[in-house]
Amino acid sequence: MRRPNFKGWVTKELLYLSAENTLNLRRLSFLAQSTVPRLWERLVLYAIATNQVTRLTSFLHREDMIAELATIHKLAEGFDFNDPNNNGCLQLPPRYRKALLSYKAAYQNIDTRNASKKLRWEKSVELQKKKGISTTQICEALGLDIGNVTAYLKRSDINRVSLEKATDIMKYLYTVSV
Repeated sequence: MRRPNFKGWVTKELLYLSAENTLNLRRLSFLAQSTVPRLWERLVLYAIATNQVTRLTSFLHREDMIAELATIHKLAEGFDFNDPNNNGCLQLPPRYRKALLSYKAAYQNIDTRNASKKLRWEKSVELQKKKGISTTQICEALGLDIGNVTAYLKRSDINRVSLEKATDIMKYLYTVSV
């Protein structure tokens, strides 16, 4: 699993919140002004990160939104959106900080998943040695690819199996009797 960059993450968020299939700035600005106000913060951050503030401004009809966009653009000047630990977001209003914290959570999700897989790997290796179960037996019982499971168990390559498969392997090793 790869770390998201800010542009990719915010694009995905905009498409999800708008229930649209394409990233059409005019359509998204219309939705943000009328029926889907939750889009606004992410739309503003997207426009700033991709240097499309003037284009977004041309689609806006509400003066309060135009003023807010200009204010946020000024506050976010020089801000590195791809750095989730950037403290420059502290000067932004709370709802924009909340959106950036969502990005930080998505960015750090990979570390959390890898730490969880590492813990499962340690327990699985311990149980496999203790119970004397071969990797082939595990693969046959769970229907997994032997190459990936061997890399996971023998070489501690935690990227070769998903968190769900790592959990399945550990559960199997807990429940199997020798």
